[in-house]
Amino acid sequence: LKSPVKDAAQAWLDAFDDLDKSGTAGTALVEAIRDAGLTDDNSAQILADRTMLRSKSIWTIGGDGWAYDIGFAGLDHVVASGENINILVLDTECYSNTGGQTSKATPLGSTAKYSPLGKRTFKKDLARMMMTYGNVYVATVALGASYQQTIDAFREAEAYNGVSLIVAYCPCINHGIRAGMGTTIIEERRAVRSGYWLLMRYNPQLTAKGQEPLTIDCAAPDGNLDAYLDGEDRYADLKMIAPDEAAILRPQLQRRLYSVFNHMEAMRTIAPVNDN
Repeated sequence: LKSPVKDAAQAWLDAFDDLDKSGTAGTALVEAIRDAGLTDDNSAQILADRTMLRSKSIWTIGGDGWAYDIGFAGLDHVVASGENINILVLDTECYSNTGGQTSKATPLGSTAKYSPLGKRTFKKDLARMMMTYGNVYVATVALGASYQQTIDAFREAEAYNGVSLIVAYCPCINHGIRAGMGTTIIEERRAVRSGYWLLMRYNPQLTAKGQEPLTIDCAAPDGNLDAYLDGEDRYADLKMIAPDEAAILRPQLQRRLYSVFNHMEAMRTIAPVNDN
Protein backbone atom coordinates (compact mmCIF):
# COMPACT_ATOMS: atom_id res chain seq x y z
CA LEU A 1 0.00 0.00 0.00
CA LYS A 2 1.05 3.54 -0.63
CA SER A 3 2.07 5.34 2.58
CA PRO A 4 -0.99 7.67 2.89
CA VAL A 5 -3.34 4.72 2.58
CA LYS A 6 -1.31 2.63 5.01
CA ASP A 7 -1.25 5.47 7.53
CA ALA A 8 -5.00 6.01 7.15
CA ALA A 9 -5.67 2.29 7.62
CA GLN A 10 -3.54 2.21 10.78
CA ALA A 11 -5.32 5.29 12.13
CA TRP A 12 -8.65 3.56 11.59
CA LEU A 13 -7.45 0.42 13.38
CA ASP A 14 -6.23 2.53 16.30
CA ALA A 15 -9.67 4.19 16.55
CA PHE A 16 -11.63 0.97 16.02
CA ASP A 17 -13.54 1.04 19.33
CA ASP A 18 -14.14 4.79 19.46
CA LEU A 19 -17.54 5.89 18.11
CA ASP A 20 -16.45 9.35 16.98
CA LYS A 21 -12.82 8.77 16.05
CA SER A 22 -13.55 5.59 14.08
CA GLY A 23 -16.04 7.46 11.91
CA THR A 24 -13.59 10.25 11.19
CA ALA A 25 -10.75 7.79 10.56
CA GLY A 26 -12.99 5.69 8.32
CA THR A 27 -13.85 8.70 6.17
CA ALA A 28 -10.17 9.57 5.90
CA LEU A 29 -9.35 5.99 4.86
CA VAL A 30 -11.98 6.05 2.10
CA GLU A 31 -10.65 9.38 0.82
CA ALA A 32 -7.06 8.09 0.88
CA ILE A 33 -8.02 5.02 -1.18
CA ARG A 34 -9.87 7.15 -3.70
CA ASP A 35 -7.06 9.68 -3.95
CA ALA A 36 -4.57 6.87 -4.54
CA GLY A 37 -6.79 5.39 -7.25
CA LEU A 38 -6.53 1.88 -5.79
CA THR A 39 -8.70 -0.75 -7.49
CA ASP A 40 -7.53 -3.98 -5.85
CA ASP A 41 -10.09 -6.30 -4.25
CA ASN A 42 -9.36 -5.19 -0.67
CA SER A 43 -9.70 -1.52 -1.52
CA ALA A 44 -12.89 -2.18 -3.46
CA GLN A 45 -14.32 -4.06 -0.47
CA ILE A 46 -13.50 -1.19 1.89
CA LEU A 47 -15.19 1.29 -0.43
CA ALA A 48 -18.25 -0.95 -0.77
CA ASP A 49 -18.57 -1.28 3.02
CA ARG A 50 -17.59 2.29 3.86
CA THR A 51 -20.79 2.89 5.85
CA MET A 52 -19.68 0.18 8.28
CA LEU A 53 -16.34 1.75 9.15
CA ARG A 54 -17.77 3.68 12.09
CA SER A 55 -17.79 1.74 15.37
CA LYS A 56 -21.29 0.68 16.40
CA SER A 57 -22.93 1.26 19.76
CA ILE A 58 -24.33 -2.11 20.84
CA TRP A 59 -26.80 -2.30 23.73
CA THR A 60 -28.77 -5.13 25.25
CA ILE A 61 -31.91 -3.76 26.94
CA GLY A 62 -34.19 -5.69 29.26
CA GLY A 63 -36.28 -5.48 32.40
CA ASP A 64 -35.44 -6.57 35.91
CA GLY A 65 -37.48 -9.78 35.60
CA TRP A 66 -35.08 -10.85 32.88
CA ALA A 67 -31.86 -9.48 34.37
CA TYR A 68 -32.36 -10.39 38.03
CA ASP A 69 -34.40 -13.51 37.60
CA ILE A 70 -35.39 -15.68 34.63
CA GLY A 71 -32.54 -14.52 32.39
CA PHE A 72 -29.85 -14.04 35.00
CA ALA A 73 -27.77 -17.07 33.97
CA GLY A 74 -27.52 -15.74 30.42
CA LEU A 75 -26.78 -12.23 31.63
CA ASP A 76 -24.04 -13.46 33.92
CA HIS A 77 -22.55 -15.50 31.07
CA VAL A 78 -22.34 -12.39 28.89
CA VAL A 79 -20.90 -10.28 31.71
CA ALA A 80 -18.23 -12.89 32.40
CA SER A 81 -17.24 -12.97 28.72
CA GLY A 82 -15.45 -9.62 28.90
CA GLU A 83 -16.76 -8.66 25.46
CA ASN A 84 -17.30 -5.01 24.57
CA ILE A 85 -21.06 -4.84 25.08
CA ASN A 86 -23.38 -2.49 26.92
CA ILE A 87 -26.33 -3.69 29.01
CA LEU A 88 -29.21 -1.53 30.23
CA VAL A 89 -31.57 -2.92 32.87
CA LEU A 90 -34.88 -1.07 33.28
CA ASP A 91 -35.66 -1.84 36.92
CA THR A 92 -39.33 -1.61 37.93
CA GLU A 93 -38.76 -4.00 40.85
CA CYS A 94 -41.42 -6.49 39.71
CA TYR A 95 -42.65 -8.47 36.71
CA SER A 96 -44.45 -5.45 35.28
CA ASN A 97 -45.28 -6.81 31.83
CA THR A 98 -47.36 -9.63 33.32
CA GLY A 99 -49.18 -7.67 35.99
CA GLY A 100 -46.71 -6.89 38.75
CA GLN A 101 -45.65 -10.21 40.26
CA THR A 102 -42.87 -10.49 42.80
CA SER A 103 -39.39 -10.99 41.38
CA LYS A 104 -35.88 -11.09 42.81
CA ALA A 105 -35.78 -7.34 42.15
CA THR A 106 -38.72 -6.73 44.49
CA PRO A 107 -37.56 -5.05 47.72
CA LEU A 108 -38.23 -6.18 51.26
CA GLY A 109 -41.68 -5.19 52.50
CA SER A 110 -43.16 -4.38 49.11
CA THR A 111 -46.53 -5.89 48.31
CA ALA A 112 -47.02 -7.50 44.91
CA LYS A 113 -48.76 -10.49 43.39
CA TYR A 114 -47.58 -13.54 45.34
CA SER A 115 -46.38 -11.27 48.16
CA PRO A 116 -49.64 -9.77 49.50
CA LEU A 117 -48.18 -9.35 52.98
CA GLY A 118 -44.90 -7.88 51.82
CA LYS A 119 -41.84 -9.59 50.38
CA ARG A 120 -39.83 -11.23 53.16
CA THR A 121 -36.40 -11.24 51.55
CA PHE A 122 -34.09 -8.45 50.45
CA LYS A 123 -33.82 -7.35 46.87
CA LYS A 124 -31.04 -8.95 44.84
CA ASP A 125 -28.22 -6.40 44.55
CA LEU A 126 -27.36 -6.85 40.89
CA ALA A 127 -25.04 -3.86 40.62
CA ARG A 128 -22.85 -4.81 43.57
CA MET A 129 -22.75 -8.42 42.38
CA MET A 130 -21.41 -7.38 38.99
CA MET A 131 -18.85 -5.05 40.56
CA THR A 132 -17.14 -8.10 42.08
CA TYR A 133 -15.86 -9.08 38.64
CA GLY A 134 -13.58 -6.06 38.81
CA ASN A 135 -13.47 -5.53 35.05
CA VAL A 136 -17.12 -4.55 34.48
CA TYR A 137 -18.32 -0.96 34.28
CA VAL A 138 -21.36 -0.67 36.57
CA ALA A 139 -23.71 2.24 37.25
CA THR A 140 -27.06 2.77 38.91
CA VAL A 141 -29.04 5.74 37.65
CA ALA A 142 -32.38 7.50 38.02
CA LEU A 143 -32.99 9.99 35.23
CA GLY A 144 -35.45 12.11 37.19
CA ALA A 145 -33.07 12.39 40.14
CA SER A 146 -30.03 13.46 38.11
CA TYR A 147 -29.95 14.03 34.38
CA GLN A 148 -26.23 14.73 34.45
CA GLN A 149 -25.31 11.59 36.39
CA THR A 150 -27.34 9.50 33.95
CA ILE A 151 -25.64 11.12 30.95
CA ASP A 152 -22.21 10.65 32.54
CA ALA A 153 -22.94 6.96 33.15
CA PHE A 154 -24.02 6.33 29.57
CA ARG A 155 -21.01 8.17 28.16
CA GLU A 156 -18.61 6.25 30.38
CA ALA A 157 -20.30 2.93 29.62
CA GLU A 158 -20.04 3.56 25.90
CA ALA A 159 -16.39 4.57 26.16
CA TYR A 160 -15.44 1.54 28.28
CA ASN A 161 -13.85 -1.24 26.21
CA GLY A 162 -15.50 -4.17 27.94
CA VAL A 163 -18.79 -5.11 29.55
CA SER A 164 -20.85 -2.20 30.85
CA LEU A 165 -23.99 -2.58 32.98
CA ILE A 166 -26.36 0.27 33.82
CA VAL A 167 -29.32 -0.34 36.13
CA ALA A 168 -31.96 2.38 35.78
CA TYR A 169 -34.69 2.97 38.35
CA CYS A 170 -38.03 3.03 36.52
CA PRO A 171 -41.19 4.02 38.43
CA CYS A 172 -44.06 1.84 37.28
CA ILE A 173 -47.85 1.89 37.37
CA ASN A 174 -47.65 -1.21 39.59
CA HIS A 175 -45.94 0.90 42.28
CA GLY A 176 -49.21 2.73 42.85
CA ILE A 177 -47.65 6.19 43.07
CA ARG A 178 -50.31 8.12 44.97
CA ALA A 179 -49.39 11.45 43.43
CA GLY A 180 -49.90 9.93 39.97
CA MET A 181 -47.64 8.66 37.20
CA GLY A 182 -47.20 12.22 35.99
CA THR A 183 -44.97 12.83 39.02
CA THR A 184 -42.43 10.07 38.38
CA ILE A 185 -39.56 12.55 38.10
CA ILE A 186 -40.32 13.83 41.59
CA GLU A 187 -40.74 10.25 42.81
CA GLU A 188 -37.27 9.35 41.56
CA ARG A 189 -35.79 12.33 43.37
CA ARG A 190 -37.53 11.29 46.59
CA ALA A 191 -36.28 7.73 46.15
CA VAL A 192 -32.69 8.91 45.92
CA ARG A 193 -32.92 11.45 48.75
CA SER A 194 -34.46 8.91 51.11
CA GLY A 195 -31.74 6.37 50.31
CA TYR A 196 -34.18 4.00 48.63
CA TRP A 197 -32.17 4.21 45.37
CA LEU A 198 -28.42 4.75 45.18
CA LEU A 199 -26.71 6.70 42.41
CA MET A 200 -23.21 5.41 41.72
CA ARG A 201 -20.67 4.67 38.98
CA TYR A 202 -17.90 2.07 39.08
CA ASN A 203 -15.31 2.53 36.33
CA PRO A 204 -12.48 -0.05 36.25
CA GLN A 205 -10.49 2.15 33.86
CA LEU A 206 -9.79 4.54 36.73
CA THR A 207 -8.19 1.75 38.77
CA ALA A 208 -5.59 1.20 36.05
CA LYS A 209 -4.74 4.92 36.33
CA GLY A 210 -4.32 4.70 40.09
CA GLN A 211 -7.58 6.58 40.69
CA GLU A 212 -10.65 5.74 42.77
CA PRO A 213 -12.94 3.64 40.53
CA LEU A 214 -16.13 4.12 42.57
CA THR A 215 -18.11 7.35 42.55
CA ILE A 216 -21.12 7.86 44.82
CA ASP A 217 -23.34 10.45 43.15
CA CYS A 218 -25.85 11.04 45.94
CA ALA A 219 -25.92 12.13 49.55
CA ALA A 220 -26.49 9.85 52.51
CA PRO A 221 -30.14 8.88 53.18
CA ASP A 222 -32.03 11.86 54.59
CA GLY A 223 -34.09 9.83 57.08
CA ASN A 224 -37.39 10.32 55.24
CA LEU A 225 -37.82 6.76 53.99
CA ASP A 226 -41.22 6.35 55.67
CA ALA A 227 -42.60 9.40 53.89
CA TYR A 228 -41.39 8.02 50.57
CA LEU A 229 -42.89 4.58 51.22
CA ASP A 230 -46.22 6.08 52.29
CA GLY A 231 -46.47 7.66 48.84
CA GLU A 232 -46.70 4.32 47.05
CA ASP A 233 -49.49 1.75 47.35
CA ARG A 234 -47.07 -1.18 47.25
CA TYR A 235 -45.82 -0.11 50.68
CA ALA A 236 -48.73 1.92 52.02
CA ASP A 237 -51.17 -0.96 51.52
CA LEU A 238 -49.21 -3.20 53.87
CA LYS A 239 -49.16 -0.48 56.52
CA MET A 240 -52.94 -0.28 56.20
CA ILE A 241 -53.89 -3.97 56.12
CA ALA A 242 -51.12 -5.39 58.31
CA PRO A 243 -49.57 -2.56 60.34
CA ASP A 244 -47.74 -4.98 62.63
CA GLU A 245 -45.98 -6.54 59.64
CA ALA A 246 -45.12 -3.14 58.19
CA ALA A 247 -43.71 -2.10 61.56
CA ILE A 248 -41.30 -5.03 61.36
CA LEU A 249 -40.34 -4.88 57.69
CA ARG A 250 -39.90 -1.13 57.25
CA PRO A 251 -37.16 -0.74 59.88
CA GLN A 252 -35.38 -3.75 58.37
CA LEU A 253 -35.47 -2.10 54.95
CA GLN A 254 -34.21 1.16 56.46
CA ARG A 255 -31.27 -0.60 58.12
CA ARG A 256 -30.49 -2.42 54.87
CA LEU A 257 -30.39 0.80 52.87
CA TYR A 258 -28.11 2.49 55.39
CA SER A 259 -25.90 -0.59 55.43
CA VAL A 260 -25.55 -0.63 51.65
CA PHE A 261 -24.76 3.08 51.51
CA ASN A 262 -22.17 2.82 54.28
CA HIS A 263 -20.62 -0.24 52.64
CA MET A 264 -20.28 1.59 49.34
CA GLU A 265 -18.75 4.60 51.05
CA ALA A 266 -16.32 2.32 52.86
CA MET A 267 -15.26 0.77 49.56
CA ARG A 268 -14.12 4.20 48.42
CA THR A 269 -11.63 4.37 51.29
CA ILE A 270 -9.72 1.37 49.91
CA ALA A 271 -6.82 2.59 47.81
CA PRO A 272 -7.10 1.41 44.18
CA VAL A 273 -4.42 -0.89 42.83
CA ASN A 274 -2.26 0.50 40.04
CA ASP A 275 -0.95 -2.38 37.92
CA ASN A 276 1.09 -0.09 35.66
